[in-house]
Amino acid sequence: MSLTLITVAVVALVFFLKVLSCTRNDKTERLPPGPRGFPIYGSLHLLGKFPHIDLHKLAQKYGPIMHLRLGLVPTVVVSSPHAAELFLKTHDLGFSSRHRLQIFKHVFYGQKNMTFAQYGSYWRTVRKICTIELLSHVKINSFKSMRKEELDLLIGSIREAACSGTAVDLSAKVQTLTSDMTYRMVFGKKCTDKEAEERGFKAAMQEGMALAESPNLADYVPLIASLDLQGLKKRMKSISKVFDDFHEQSKDEHKNKDFIDTLLSFMGSKETDYSSRTQHLLAIPSYRLNK
Repeated sequence: MSLTLITVAVVALVFFLKVLSCTRNDKTERLPPGPRGFPIYGSLHLLGKFPHIDLHKLAQKYGPIMHLRLGLVPTVVVSSPHAAELFLKTHDLGFSSRHRLQIFKHVFYGQKNMTFAQYGSYWRTVRKICTIELLSHVKINSFKSMRKEELDLLIGSIREAACSGTAVDLSAKVQTLTSDMTYRMVFGKKCTDKEAEERGFKAAMQEGMALAESPNLADYVPLIASLDLQGLKKRMKSISKVFDDFHEQSKDEHKNKDFIDTLLSFMGSKETDYSSRTQHLLAIPSYRLNK
């Protein structure tokens, strides 16, 4: 028997044992109603180009709390205000963590920012830092003059366009305004479009958003993650390198008392057990930059 056939046989056996284990668990656990699905693939075939519409149709059939198996990942979908309150308020601690996805691991510093981190001591520490040091009333007010300056520049550019009869893309203008404010708060200076393009950061941001929106089979069938059948993992690692270089260079260049200064002040301190890890600190503002 060739090595290829042996490999296929071993993979098939692992899949069979995994599915058998999942099937046994389904018989013993009390799960909400939902479509039965296929082995390994689950109910992924029921979600098309517009999954929110497909989920709405399924909810009309199975109820406001339903169970789906997306690949090998058991999933509970809620679609009513009362059900949402149960999950997000009444039993919020039990459902406060995020499912581990490949993009969180490779692009968002191993799921270390406040938005995607698993609930626990680390998340509580990051929330404390953000609440007290980064998003406090005093800190936000310290950037008031900067925000006014950026808003005046936006109004001035719109006034000039109006005088010359030039059309203005307000959506693009507002997006640029938000980006400029964010960069100045985080890094203490603007990052121009030319600078972002030269560093490859702008293209990496667009690629990151595209990857975040792409269905990744490895997230639903973890056993095939190492194969990278869609090539998404390779792309994630590529843009992650760009983000790392950009953050490191920005960290060395900034001069003002900004978010990065505040985060770096925790390195080597006794405020938190995680303070000595640079990737943890850089993960905190990374989500804002990728929005």
